[in-house]
Amino acid sequence: MSTKIIKALLLALAIVAVVVTFVRFNQVTLSDAAVPVVWDSEVCGHCKMHVGDPRFAAQLQTTEGDVLNFDDPGCLFDYLQSQQSSIHALYFRNHLEDAWLPESEVGFLPAQESPMGYGIRAVPKSTPDAQGMDWAKAQVRERKHQGHGGS
Repeated sequence: MSTKIIKALLLALAIVAVVVTFVRFNQVTLSDAAVPVVWDSEVCGHCKMHVGDPRFAAQLQTTEGDVLNFDDPGCLFDYLQSQQSSIHALYFRNHLEDAWLPESEVGFLPAQESPMGYGIRAVPKSTPDAQGMDWAKAQVRERKHQGHGGS
């Protein structure tokens, strides 16, 4: 084999190694749980208020690796209705205890008061009278029709 061919093969091998390394180190690692929130410091992805009441927080994780926090489940639903997002995961704070509920385990109940007035709270879907995601989204749409359009 000539020296030119060997040099070309080594150069090609080096280029492949650099590309593989670049791709490997630039892959987004998606979380398999809710990302911790710095209460009263992070801003709602929809209304831009501080996320301060853990009992009502919600979180959107995108397939691109972005994490958006919301101060009210209704803000999350409004955001999803108005923005195109590739959803990796949705999490809601359990109103009954200090824990996150993934979308597959969440139910909703009415709330007398909530940070942005949507009037819904997240609970485990096994909670008596808990409603599903469609019910919660309908509550948000109904609120808009009543003239409480939010931000």
